[in-house]
Amino acid sequence: MNQEELIAHVLLAKNGDSTSFCKLYELYYKDMYRFAYYTLENQQDAEDVISETVLDAFKGIKNLKKPEKFKAWIFQILSTKCKRQIAVYVSNREHLKDEPSESELTQDENPYAEHLDVRKAFSILNETEKMILSMMVFAGYNSRETAKILDSNEGTVRSTKSRALTKMSNYLKEDYA
Repeated sequence: MNQEELIAHVLLAKNGDSTSFCKLYELYYKDMYRFAYYTLENQQDAEDVISETVLDAFKGIKNLKKPEKFKAWIFQILSTKCKRQIAVYVSNREHLKDEPSESELTQDENPYAEHLDVRKAFSILNETEKMILSMMVFAGYNSRETAKILDSNEGTVRSTKSRALTKMSNYLKEDYA
């Protein structure tokens, strides 16, 4: 979908066209799922925050001022939902991971099975590192946009990203050594 089509669908959705909103959802669902799944490390919670995000976005799209910023806007909502879910994990002091053993995974059961090593490496990161990498890798934000969303310094975001990638790389090197 090109930029003009995207803006047209957003404008239609702002006027209550649910078909156009569905097209926007279809366009970004996979990226949203990857973002939520890697951030929360739990399939059910990822699906739940996406559902909540989509409902809030559908209700609030009429307030979106810049149609060309739809992706940033919906990922901002998703990011907030993920942060709230992480806060629930922290307050409960337990984070039940939806992580079957490698032998239980098949390509048919889990479309991300081939990325299991990367997912394990991602799981060693702290919550801030996960959020920054998710926003920059899965949502496609640059360091300036990520810093603004997380209310952080751009340099801090870049150094945290670099540190997180190094941490993951070292983990993967050890795993294959």
